[in-house]
Amino acid sequence: MAALGSRIQDVLRVAGQSISATVAGSAAAINVLVRDGSGYILWATGTGVPADATKGYAKGCLFIDTDVAAASTGLYVNIGTTAECNFDAVADS
Repeated sequence: MAALGSRIQDVLRVAGQSISATVAGSAAAINVLVRDGSGYILWATGTGVPADATKGYAKGCLFIDTDVAAASTGLYVNIGTTAECNFDAVADS
């Protein structure tokens, strides 16, 4: 079982790390919750969605905007690339 845990750690890293607004490409610092094995952000939260063309976010990265109005989605997904993010709101279907 220890080998499996080691392999998971090689693929996913739970970060719990604060990233400055300048690096994050957002209006305020963000909280990185999970990174992939290459160090790209997979899951993060913050009070503003990263600006398009910011690097460092994995394709499919989920971002939770914690400062949205009631009845509005706060979940965004990166449909861009690791070199240039493009976060779109996840809408109800």
